[in-house]
Amino acid sequence: MFVTHAPQQRFKAFYDCLSNNDTATSSVVSSYILVKLAARCNLACTYCYWFRDKSVLDAPKRLTLEAEDAFLMRLGEHIRQHQLKTFFILFHGGEPLLFGAARFEALCAKLRELEAAHGCQLKLAVTTNGVLVDAHWASLLHRWNVGVTVSLDGPRAVNDSRRIGFRGQGSFDAILAGVRQLRAAGVEPGFLSVCEPSSDPRELVRFFAEDLGACDFDVLVPDATHEDTPASIAAFYIGLFDAWWDTWLDRGVRIRLLDTLVRGLLGEESRIESIGFGPNTTSTLATDGAIEPLDVLRTAGDSFTRTRIDVFHNGLQDIQSDPLWREVLQASLTLPKTCQSCQHRMTCGGGHVGQRWSAARRFDNPTVYCEDIKAILAHMSARLFADMTIVAPAGALEAVREAA
Repeated sequence: MFVTHAPQQRFKAFYDCLSNNDTATSSVVSSYILVKLAARCNLACTYCYWFRDKSVLDAPKRLTLEAEDAFLMRLGEHIRQHQLKTFFILFHGGEPLLFGAARFEALCAKLRELEAAHGCQLKLAVTTNGVLVDAHWASLLHRWNVGVTVSLDGPRAVNDSRRIGFRGQGSFDAILAGVRQLRAAGVEPGFLSVCEPSSDPRELVRFFAEDLGACDFDVLVPDATHEDTPASIAAFYIGLFDAWWDTWLDRGVRIRLLDTLVRGLLGEESRIESIGFGPNTTSTLATDGAIEPLDVLRTAGDSFTRTRIDVFHNGLQDIQSDPLWREVLQASLTLPKTCQSCQHRMTCGGGHVGQRWSAARRFDNPTVYCEDIKAILAHMSARLFADMTIVAPAGALEAVREAA
């Protein structure tokens, strides 16, 4: 089978909706929101994007009751208006479990009631550092069918140098205790790790696959903008790919970023927001009820993501009239000029939109990791296509000869 990169016209509907301010929001119906249950955390991770924006310390520590009630009302309105059959809610923080078990259970009960009343499946998930997970929390997450992703940066030495408490203590033991509680309750979590470029990628994948028995995890590129000088990630991800490709792929292990890059090299669309050409339509509910764009954009500066839109005065769809939300969508669908002749332009898509930011050019840049991504994809391409056998369908060669 011969594969090619699909052109940008695959997202023509998004371009069309952006061309007219009056109709822009009607073509992109929101079906996902990131809900900040807490604006504080019980860890002080060395690389956290959230607290790079000091304005988060002025926000309510937890999602207010008033904001919660208004959100539930707006969600019901949104589902009815757009006749949605599915809607995805990701609970986030800070550390979302600081919301408290009692309030969390009450919120889940209300969401499940709303789900039944409107005939719309609500897919609930939470990303947590796992430290607060005990038997009670684990049973709640299982009872209310909430998917769980645990943030863990790998083996003890790596994790405890970065995911630390406020007194500098490591979190590894507490996280693993939480994982054991989840599994005892019948909840199999996914795992998120953030790349530590100086660490051993082979040991990282071995740790997750063997020590934790995890078959599905991700290793995120560290958040950075062109105002930063991040360490090179090329050697780490090349080593990670080789370990995965040579040993762990055939054992059923999936590393989401690498899986997405392989699919991109084979001409498929990206299904994640962190890499690949495609629309970024994420919205975020803040603890005070504000509706904001992609929250990781806080790396661009204090209060960067603030809007005048909130659940008290606006519907969930109204975020799409916000200038920054529209700018992010436009950027995610517009390759920077320097990317347009790159052979990996569709696989990379210019990189994560947050990593394209600069004060001078805003999002009109390739990712700050551009040279690293090129090196990673060149290595992956060489290995991937060296192992690939291309089989033409019966009669294809004859058709080519006749056409010639």
